[in-house]
Amino acid sequence: MQDRNLPLALFYALVVVFLFFPILIVVPISFSNGRFLSFPPEEFGLRWYINYFSDPVWMAATFRSLRVALGASILATFVGTLSVIGLGRKRSKTSGALTALFVAPAIVPNIIVALGVFILAVRMGVSDNELTLVCAHAAIGLPFVVLMVGSAYRQIDPTLERAARIMGAGPLRAFLTATLPPLTPAILSAGIFAFFVSFDELIISLFLMSSAETLPMRIWNDLRFEINPTIAAVSVFFVVVTTLAMTIAELLRRRAEKNNAD
Repeated sequence: MQDRNLPLALFYALVVVFLFFPILIVVPISFSNGRFLSFPPEEFGLRWYINYFSDPVWMAATFRSLRVALGASILATFVGTLSVIGLGRKRSKTSGALTALFVAPAIVPNIIVALGVFILAVRMGVSDNELTLVCAHAAIGLPFVVLMVGSAYRQIDPTLERAARIMGAGPLRAFLTATLPPLTPAILSAGIFAFFVSFDELIISLFLMSSAETLPMRIWNDLRFEINPTIAAVSVFFVVVTTLAMTIAELLRRRAEKNNAD
């Protein structure tokens, strides 16, 4: 049996190495003190990390991405959670179609979503606007919220809220005390996923923003016009922050599943 699993294990290891190989190259480059991208680095240091954190253009793009991602995450989490609860309580023939509509942005290519949002924004005169970008990014983060919170909501015993209502609690108090606590880890996890879906997004930002850059736009433009090791430092910072956040999100998701199972 072990001999049969060995080829599968080797194939899995090769796939993992292939996926992580670019990171293994970028990390040493980011600690280079040279003027150009080179591997292996001839001299190590923190020159390009210092350059990133001291450059006002890079910092402006970073903070803009953080603002947009935070706004998109809050909006997607709020709308997605309410949608899950509404569809879960009022089951009808249209529930499946509405759920598919909420999940559609995760299936439709981002280039199509970006083009549609761009045409709508131009006609309404709200292109090149951070608020428009927040709404567009919230739309592509919404499917993750609907799927993750929906999965947790379906595992909650509906009799808990009914019992709270029988004991005299009003609708809002019953929801806050009986339904929301088991959902909280899933909501936080979904919010983190939605945050980084927005933070990593490039295509929609390129369509909607022209005078102001987000961090992915800044990386893209730097790669087009001037390649320097600052990009490697930003990429490593990007990967570390994303990995930590996604790990927290996954731990919260598993905690939600465990609590609901108990």
